[in-house]
Amino acid sequence: MVYYWFIVTIVMPKRVAVEIERSLRERLASGEWASTGRLPTERRLAAHYGVARNTLRKAIEGLVREGKIFRHVGRGIFVNREPSPIEQIFHVLRDVSPADLLAVRQIVEPQAAALAASHASRAQIEAIAEAHRMGCESGEIALFEQWDAEFHQRIFAATRNELLFAIHRLLSLIRQQNAWIDLKRESFGEEQRRNYCRSHARILEALRRRDDVAAEREMRLHLEETRQALFGRH
Repeated sequence: MVYYWFIVTIVMPKRVAVEIERSLRERLASGEWASTGRLPTERRLAAHYGVARNTLRKAIEGLVREGKIFRHVGRGIFVNREPSPIEQIFHVLRDVSPADLLAVRQIVEPQAAALAASHASRAQIEAIAEAHRMGCESGEIALFEQWDAEFHQRIFAATRNELLFAIHRLLSLIRQQNAWIDLKRESFGEEQRRNYCRSHARILEALRRRDDVAAEREMRLHLEETRQALFGRH
């Protein structure tokens, strides 16, 4: 009889804990605590399931190990929310290398220049021309960098394609990261600035002529020039 009592006292809480863990997992999956991101206290959960807090803790530990929830000492138990697809994309963007960034720019920007040649308004082309002029007249490299970014941004705006413009904004966020800035600072000088100005002038001329083929070609050449300046010819 004593042996039976010992088995019951050891095994039954384990079974109960498994059942509670299953119940909590189902409630988490249903989004029951999604709005607050926080579970009730151990005391309230134990009372809800009619068990001792030690039994409840066994159930909770299983979910903690799975990463479904986490404890914050002194504050409570919280839902470990899965990152949304958009958040996952931003996590990837944060670690993009300058080489990968430039490779994507070489795919996207020539096509954007071609679209801008076909779709830009006269005012938009003049805005691109202004960015080109202000950059070439800048006495400081840092100021030129700002107008260089503005030149490319205005080309994307001139495509009149909101999705394409949004893609450019993502690429611009990567360009503002330290890895890209440091690499550009190391390789960029006055001679490179003059080369950029000449490339921008050829792109602008193609836009003014509404020559989408030339605009695409000149943007491709400009980005290849950038690649060589940053990474060499190989």
